[in-house]
Formats: sequence, C-alpha cells, structure tokens
Amino acid sequence: MLSACSGGDEPAARPRPASSAPTGSTSPGPSPAGTGAPSPGSMDEPATTSGPLSKRSFPTPRRLGAGWRYAVDPGSAEEGYSGNGTPTLERSPQEIVQTAVPFGCDRPVELVAPSHALEVDYTVAGAKAIAVRGKFDDTRAARSFFAGRARNLRGCEGRTGSPAIGPLVMAVTEPARDALANDRTPRSDPWREVAVLDRDTVVLLAVQGADPLTTAQTRRLVTAFRR
Repeated sequence: MLSACSGGDEPAARPRPASSAPTGSTSPGPSPAGTGAPSPGSMDEPATTSGPLSKRSFPTPRRLGAGWRYAVDPGSAEEGYSGNGTPTLERSPQEIVQTAVPFGCDRPVELVAPSHALEVDYTVAGAKAIAVRGKFDDTRAARSFFAGRARNLRGCEGRTGSPAIGPLVMAVTEPARDALANDRTPRSDPWREVAVLDRDTVVLLAVQGADPLTTAQTRRLVTAFRR
C-alpha cells in the first residue's frame, strides 16, 4: 500500500489505495452514490461497466494503431485490487482523484470526483498501457477536473520524491487542444501519461516505458479517445 510520501511510481490511470491523503487534499470519501465499484483496497471483483461507460466507450486496438492489443490484468492481493478476467474494470471514482497527481506532489487545487470511472487495459508493442475514462455530472465538472489536474501537475514539475525515485513529474506539454502529456517518475519507473478532455468525460492514459510515444502517436491517441 502506498503512502502519501512514497513517491509517484504509480500512473494516474492505475489507481492504488493510499494509507494517507496526499498533501493539500482531503481524505478520500466513499464513491459517489450509484456506483458499485470496489472500495480502495478491496479484493471484490469489479464490474465490466460503470454507469453509462462500457468497453464501447474506448477505442479498439485497431483504431489505436499498429502494435495495440487488449490485455487482462488479473489483479494483485498485495496491491489491493482484483481483476475480473476481462480488459474492462469498473474503478472507484475517488481513486481517480487520489492518484491523478503523483503522491508527494502538493495539490493546491482540489479536484472534483467523476460520477463513474471505467478502466480498459491494453499493451502497445509489448508495453503496458492503462486507460481510464471518468464520467462527470456535466461538461463544466469535467473541465474543472482537467484544468485543476493540469495546474497541480505543472506545480510539481521537476519536484523530486526521493533520491531513489527522482523527479515525480517531467515534460508537461499540450500535444493538442484540451490534451495534456507528461512523464511520471522518468528515472525510476517511467510512464508517459496523456489526459484528454472529451465533453463530460476525461480520459487518463498511461503507457509504461521511457519515451514510449512519439508526438505524432500522442496526437493520434488524443483523436482516438475522443468519441
């Protein structure tokens, strides 16, 4: 289980329970009413849908491009989450807020939680890729989350979690309109993250590896994840 000061080695798209709240945030409460997502640390089997979100809310590997495949995450008792035998898993909306910015970063902007959240797992050229789409009450709430997360990430750019972890966030860029890319823990456990604002939803995509995506590939992904 991660603590708030343990560093940023988990991508935003793969929520994990934390033993304490990150700096500048409040302790996570229960998921919004109407969701049946497992609570943080639960080994309950997640559903394959979340509210209106389903596998159809995500692009197929063919649309994403060459080398993309669906993947099945079996879950991990040590890390406190379970799989369901498919690439599609319901997520706790509060976990999305909890891990949207690396643990160890200040969070001056409080983020609103989505009403529903669904994860789809992929691989690209053998590398792990995790996508989560959060569905908000309206477009204003989705934009607030996207903009607040962007401000928090920029405020953490270059900040070091520890000598072993190195920088938590690097290279925050805008590859397209209403899209944000950044590198998380590039020296210790590198992930490239792409966030896409799409009407009343926000997609958080994390691809494992150092420099796993070119600028052209990133822009293609932004287009593909917009419905």
